Amino acid sequence: MSVKSKSRSARKAGDIVPALHKPKVYVFDLDNTLFDTRTIPRSITDPLFDALRAENHGEDAIAGDALERAFEDSWSIPFPQVAAKHGLSSRMLRRWAELHQDIRFTAPLEPFDDVVEVLTGLAGHRVLLTSGYPQVQHGKIDALGLRCFFHDILIDAADDPNRRGKQAMIAELMMCHQWQPSELLVIGDSATSEIAAGRNLGITTVQILRPRVVPTNLADYQIRTLRELVVLLGEST
Repeated sequence: MSVKSKSRSARKAGDIVPALHKPKVYVFDLDNTLFDTRTIPRSITDPLFDALRAENHGEDAIAGDALERAFEDSWSIPFPQVAAKHGLSSRMLRRWAELHQDIRFTAPLEPFDDVVEVLTGLAGHRVLLTSGYPQVQHGKIDALGLRCFFHDILIDAADDPNRRGKQAMIAELMMCHQWQPSELLVIGDSATSEIAAGRNLGITTVQILRPRVVPTNLADYQIRTLRELVVLLGEST
């Protein structure tokens, strides 16, 4: 068991805590929280990477090793942020978006082995909030068989020129339902995305340390599996 609590003021790892108050609303991230993006079939991902390698030419091309580092980041970061980090041109970003319009998931994807068990027994209003291209994210959700577990599914659309981001989307949901920050719990892997959004809104956050996830001291709690969330909430499995 590795449930850790962090003080919002000190931000230092503390002792294991027996329980957290049960929220009215759970806000879950998708990618690398409920499933491992690297389990997406290579028949889908390889053509994306190959097409962008072929597109990487001309005055705005970047070094080949830099492009490979961008691909590595794309497993866990929305591609517009990847492009900004690695200096990919707007042409490359447009090409990436175009390629995603043709993605179809024709075979099931597998969530982490704790997901269905925990979501099935988790009482409360469940929200799925994920970033990416809407068609692709909805395709993942259906291929994973997770749509039925959520009352609300929200997509932070990577291709929306008026993109608001997760923080604004959570705030809007809170306003619509008249929820207070103390009534929500945000669960995800990304320090700069859902964890930052929850923290900025005064919501308790839980970072799940799935494989390759970098721990952050911004989260109020850290867990390694969703079963530990059940323990954190003082419930039985």
